[in-house]
Amino acid sequence: MFRLESKILQREFVVHEGTLYASQIRNVLSGQDFVPDGNSVEFLFHFTDGSEFSSKGLKVADSKQENGKLSFKFEETQGITVTMTFWPGDDGSTLKKQISFVQTGDKTIDYILLEHIGITNSKAHFSVPTDIKGPELNGYLSALGQPFYIDTLFFGCEFPGTQNIILYGIGQVKYYIGKKINGEYKCPVTVVGGAKSDLLVDVQKAFYDYIESIAAPTTLRLQYNSWYDFMKDITADNIEKSFYEIEKGLSSNGVAPLDAYVVDDGWVDYKSGFWSFNKKFPNQLYDITQLTANLGTKFGLWLGPRGGYGRPDLFAKKMEKRGLGAYNAEAKDICVADKTYIKNVTDFILKSTQEFDIDYWKFDGFCLSPCKNPNHSHPVGGEYDMYFVSEMWHCWIEVFKKIRELRKKHGKGLWINMTCYVNPSPWWLQYVNSIWLQNSADIGFADNIEQQAQVDKEITFRDARYFNLLNTRAIQMPLKHIYNHEPIYGSYAKVSYTDEEFEKYIYFDVARGQALNELHLSYNMMNKSKWRTLAKAIEWQKNNYDILQNAMFIGGNPEGNNIYGYFSWNDNGDGIIALRNPTDEKTSLTLTLNKLMGCPESLKDVKRYNVYNQSNKESFDSFSYGDKIDLALQPFEIKIFQFGSEDKRYPNREAVTDFTVSFNYKGEENIEIAHNDDIDISIVKGYVNIKCGRCHLRSNSIVSGGAHKITVVREKSKALKLYIDRKLDASGYDSRAKAKINTVIDSDAEDFNVIEKATPYDEIITLKNILAGVGKRKLFK
Repeated sequence: MFRLESKILQREFVVHEGTLYASQIRNVLSGQDFVPDGNSVEFLFHFTDGSEFSSKGLKVADSKQENGKLSFKFEETQGITVTMTFWPGDDGSTLKKQISFVQTGDKTIDYILLEHIGITNSKAHFSVPTDIKGPELNGYLSALGQPFYIDTLFFGCEFPGTQNIILYGIGQVKYYIGKKINGEYKCPVTVVGGAKSDLLVDVQKAFYDYIESIAAPTTLRLQYNSWYDFMKDITADNIEKSFYEIEKGLSSNGVAPLDAYVVDDGWVDYKSGFWSFNKKFPNQLYDITQLTANLGTKFGLWLGPRGGYGRPDLFAKKMEKRGLGAYNAEAKDICVADKTYIKNVTDFILKSTQEFDIDYWKFDGFCLSPCKNPNHSHPVGGEYDMYFVSEMWHCWIEVFKKIRELRKKHGKGLWINMTCYVNPSPWWLQYVNSIWLQNSADIGFADNIEQQAQVDKEITFRDARYFNLLNTRAIQMPLKHIYNHEPIYGSYAKVSYTDEEFEKYIYFDVARGQALNELHLSYNMMNKSKWRTLAKAIEWQKNNYDILQNAMFIGGNPEGNNIYGYFSWNDNGDGIIALRNPTDEKTSLTLTLNKLMGCPESLKDVKRYNVYNQSNKESFDSFSYGDKIDLALQPFEIKIFQFGSEDKRYPNREAVTDFTVSFNYKGEENIEIAHNDDIDISIVKGYVNIKCGRCHLRSNSIVSGGAHKITVVREKSKALKLYIDRKLDASGYDSRAKAKINTVIDSDAEDFNVIEKATPYDEIITLKNILAGVGKRKLFK
């Protein structure tokens, strides 16, 4: 007898007279066993000629248990020799399985059932629907790569392109191949995990915990994106202006440097027949990436694998004519599984990642319709053209791996965002950080109530897409990994909110719990009040993201005029509840603080604090698990409450000392310019060195050998900026830096001056002069 176990699950296997017998799956956490019925098999191979074989009746030729793994090798049949291997997952809780085989015959494999589990003996089960049509992919393709649940167990496959579903009493993982394999082949790994009960909320939580254990590290991220600022009208000049202005609005209100500034579509020369820069970017992206480095942040870039959203058909045909890719006649765009295209686009991505130090890739648009051209370098056929789909996703997984390996080699991070025409499988999160909603326009406005403000139309529209994704489609995806395109307040979005509406909009957006927050802003639409509101919302989000990242959507369809909200809790009993009434009528409701609302069962004596509540004063009421809360929401009202043993809404609101120091430097070697207990400015070996409250900054440029105007600015965010000769040279930030700084400091430097405030960039530099003659700038490397 062979025994396989993790901290939660146990299985036993016996080989008797060459036949393999598997026991029930025991969940020691819940104390429940699941016994697969007699229709179950461990695997099944189906060929294109209609023949097939399974593990049932197939003799075991060899079995062994060593190095933490249990494997069974079966006798050869129909030209295939199968080996099945089991092991505990790295998380210590799951059990994993992999089918590998050697093919010596000449039959074409249609698909392999990596799991085939009879559920007659189960009490509860769940799998996603596959018949819901959407605006992008059909129901079958969009449902690929989802888990299914049986009693207290979850099942699935770590390749995001398999069909995992309960159908006709069988839980199956179906993996399409569509070709003959020459030699050895390892199938994707399947997984089973356990929860503490068979309640959907408990099984889902156990599944999400497992997903986080295998996911690419993903934390809160804030960045600017150019799309709704300029769309395709972006130029090298206007984007640099926006970078400066967005940074100015944020830093002057105490917001730390963003994680990245992103250039969206508009840089591509679509007439060239491959990915290259148009004449609006004569220096490609070198100047822009240098600016982001000088701002103390990172750079991100958009690329649309299928060819963008203008005329991808013409782009693809030109690419095919040049021999750099292939045309997909079904979707009228680039064939994204063509090997030539994959090689060339990978080379472009890796080269760009290296040259422009790209920290974020937005891959926007993959496969609208599978390619059926048999002359391309990919298989065609299968149910719903799944041969192409499997091949395509295997190729792009390798692309993602190569980008991460390149960044890791240089000790740098990477965020990959997959947007349109993607099945939103949680197993993508091994390779990417976030995935687009898939069922939504970039922005939209609901018409559930005729007379309502534009801001309410937008909020209802977005949250109705969440309801559709998570409830109607039942997609199993942690909300922190959903990319929702918010917040959008840019000139090309055609929106206009009052200061009060903007506050309502931005706080409810934050409450959705997404990790990726792309600020689709236009600086000329913002005013002092909106900048302050945005800064305060970001502060609350950062302080409480350990709670917000666990958000759950609870309630009805907003477009059906139902109250709904986002509920977030951590295991410490800290919680956030964001509620909204999308109708023009006052509505009452009662909340029960239980596990269905995401509350930990240990919740006891936590206080309630207002985060956003326009109709009620602070009450500081105390609540425990199982307590009820009676509320009334006015028409279109939102309420956001925070719960905890102490007030953690804005815990670090110490005033920050901002200042400006300027002086003339005459070229002396190794000189101390100024020093006190908090500030030290010196020039060593030609580099300007600044220390201020634990934040250290060194110039990028060497200033020795001549006269220079030096300006040092400390922002309300605690960030330091260094200007040399009225040009931004470097920025630095350390969150641990002291808030209060002693600015009483003297110096013998010429024209040494201290101003008790941060000087905005546009009072130091003349941006017009910097951008003048952009078309004449030469490439530098």
